[in-house]
Amino acid sequence: MVKVILFGGTTEGRKLADYCRRHEISALVCVTSDYGAELVEESLYVKARRGAMEEQAMEELFCQEKPQLVMDSTHPYAAEVTENIQKACSRQGFSYIRVVRDSGTGEERDRGEAVWAESAKEAADYLSAGKGRILFTTGTKDLACFSHIDGFAERAYVRVLPDEKALSLCKSLGLKGSQIIAMQGPFSYEMNLALLNMTKADYLVTKESGRAGGFAEKLEAARAAGVRTVVIGRPKKEEGITLKEAIRLLEGFGSACKRKVFLTGIGMGGPGQLTGEAYSCIAGADGIAGAGRMVDSVAGLCRGKEIKTAYRPKEILQWLEDNPHLEQTAVLYSGDPGFYSGAGAMLELLRQYPEKYEAAVVPGISSVAFFCARLGISWEELCLESLHGRQPDLEKLLESHKKICLLMGGKGSVRELCAWLVSRGRGGIRMSVGESLSYPQERIVVRKAEEMEAEEFEGLCIVLLETDV
Repeated sequence: MVKVILFGGTTEGRKLADYCRRHEISALVCVTSDYGAELVEESLYVKARRGAMEEQAMEELFCQEKPQLVMDSTHPYAAEVTENIQKACSRQGFSYIRVVRDSGTGEERDRGEAVWAESAKEAADYLSAGKGRILFTTGTKDLACFSHIDGFAERAYVRVLPDEKALSLCKSLGLKGSQIIAMQGPFSYEMNLALLNMTKADYLVTKESGRAGGFAEKLEAARAAGVRTVVIGRPKKEEGITLKEAIRLLEGFGSACKRKVFLTGIGMGGPGQLTGEAYSCIAGADGIAGAGRMVDSVAGLCRGKEIKTAYRPKEILQWLEDNPHLEQTAVLYSGDPGFYSGAGAMLELLRQYPEKYEAAVVPGISSVAFFCARLGISWEELCLESLHGRQPDLEKLLESHKKICLLMGGKGSVRELCAWLVSRGRGGIRMSVGESLSYPQERIVVRKAEEMEAEEFEGLCIVLLETDV
């Protein structure tokens, strides 16, 4: 007997199965193909069942396993399978939950950039009236319907699962090996764009597969490649719960398992600033949080992930609490999270919940190390301070240190510092100011304080004061 029977074969199904494995929830994952079963990471608690089932076979399975819950996370277009699961659960009195896929914001329809069809036949009729190459990303279920398109065997390129049955079907429809792309999705924008360019496609055919199915990435790639997208809309609007809600429902079935949160330093934010460890943490994360500038700087790694634009610890924690399906999260900080960073407060907050979160700090390239490297000096003798939201005793620092490195606040802060130095009779101090470090507009200015007053610097800067020059 198992606690949960999960009908999978989708991105949501794999995530739910993985959640059950990690949280030691006994689950049987039902998939139709051997390939689908290969994607299920089996364990002592999670097992995969291969093969399609009719309604009666489902009833027999339920009676044998006596699950506390049956979860249906099959594909949005598998309406017949969903109906059979519902009927089997109803007849035998088992609890049934439908996990529905997020279809997105609807902006795609509003833009009018794609041709929308109500069925595969309607899409095929539209394509028959046109000319040019077609990249199909709809799987094999409706491929036979499209095979009636004029010139199908010459015009078509198909992206299907790397499954023997799928490959056999494609060949039976007259497609050559060079026209068959066997890969497991979902795919990134870059991969979609590469395939569109490789096939020289004039049309991209897809289903309204939602966020989990990489729908937005397909549309974006087609737009960039100048390709007309033909979308087969969902057969009906479904009722059910989201993946997030499904995982929250499963919380009561298993043991506690800590979620990983990496407080990740990303350097100054310019190209090439990520360390290998930081890159791996961000690329492997389910969710990414951080100030807007931080998130934008790693945009290429954010596709398909949950994003939270925030920097206040309590706001980020609330986001984590509201999204229990995020098993690994990267919270981004500029420079190094150990140097005047908000990471300290975030780490302290997470440590209040040791049963829920496993937090780790991932160091990054600090602005001080980067700036000193640009200046060609060492920084072991520097006195480090921040004027960003702080008010240290600068007079005392100048009396006791020969070299002081300061993190500055916003616009005008450097000019204010210069004016203060001049008013204290220290206008002859040598100042090195670094602005927009690591970015293409990076600027480093070295002058006396009294000569620097006329300069205007934008945003956050770093300043080196040298009293021994």
